[in-house]
Amino acid sequence: MGSEQLENTEGTIGYRVNKLNRLIILGSLTVFLLSLHVGCSQDDDIRVSTIPKGRSGLTKLRQDSKTPLNAASASVSQSTRMVVAIFQNPEATWFFKVSGPTEQVAATEKSWKSFFETISFDGNTPSWEMPSDWATGAEKPMRYATLKIGSFSPPLEMSISSLGPNQDLLLNANRWLGQIGLPPTNSESLDATIEPIKNEKSNFLLFDRTGRGSGKMTPPFAGGARPPRQPSPPTAQPPAQNVKFETPAGWDAGPTNSMVKVRLLKESDGKKAQISVIEMPASANTWEPNVLRWQQQVGLGGLSESELSDRVSAISVDGVAGKMVDLIDMDSDSDDATIAAMVKLGDSAWFLKLSGDKNLVDANRDSFKSFLETLKLK
Repeated sequence: MGSEQLENTEGTIGYRVNKLNRLIILGSLTVFLLSLHVGCSQDDDIRVSTIPKGRSGLTKLRQDSKTPLNAASASVSQSTRMVVAIFQNPEATWFFKVSGPTEQVAATEKSWKSFFETISFDGNTPSWEMPSDWATGAEKPMRYATLKIGSFSPPLEMSISSLGPNQDLLLNANRWLGQIGLPPTNSESLDATIEPIKNEKSNFLLFDRTGRGSGKMTPPFAGGARPPRQPSPPTAQPPAQNVKFETPAGWDAGPTNSMVKVRLLKESDGKKAQISVIEMPASANTWEPNVLRWQQQVGLGGLSESELSDRVSAISVDGVAGKMVDLIDMDSDSDDATIAAMVKLGDSAWFLKLSGDKNLVDANRDSFKSFLETLKLK
């Protein structure tokens, strides 16, 4: 056999060997793919395509792995301050929200605080006095208006929007906390998270917190981090073992937690009231600040010292001396009322409250008094 024929024969054999190897590899790959394709029947077509190297996506993947984090990821580490003024009207709840870098929000604090003081409502239509260095922004979906604050680039924005009346403040507070990377709060700590503000034109609630994050909503499909999962609604539980009492007639057990040792609920003609027993550290809780907070909650923040003094009386609960304040004003514009007592026992400050609709609170004074007479804290 000549050398040319030998080379052709060797080339043919090599070609067939290479082809056989490719067929073996292809067959193995096909079996592997069939084993993964659980839902595939025996009659299904299996097509294997070779992807050119330039179109495989590996090059882009390698490049992307070397690029810096995108803006959304980087924003998680920035210090963000969020401020929300909440106006609760019979027709709707209005939200005036500022969110941005902490230093910018702080630099404009005097401006937006003064702005909040000018907000008033004619029915359900808000009006305000806008500072001279602010401007009206473009219309955006789901907003009543957008205001641009100061001369920053990009400028801080105040979003103005409204939802239906009687909004769940705890749900909103936890959503905002999640947007700036802070843990959720609970119903008993909500007063420390959303502060009541009283001014000449209208009363409102103020959420003002600093955390780390974009301060924007980040749904799962937006490419951002998921907000913290909201805790499940609390369920009715038995009171703490060291707390004993007799439940007044017509009252039902409500949800409790580590601080709220007892919660009793009552509803009548659509009106609601609750009796609560709350244990807090004595070192961090004094009488006067809590009375002031209770006053603001029921619209009685304007009481003089003498007027407040007339509402305070001495009380004894389980042999422990304390004070009680009666914050019911049937002639006030507020529908809410509170009767609250405080006693200190060891390292604990105990808060004992009857709160809710003022008509229901007023009608259940005797029930609350009977409850306190049976209450054992030791």
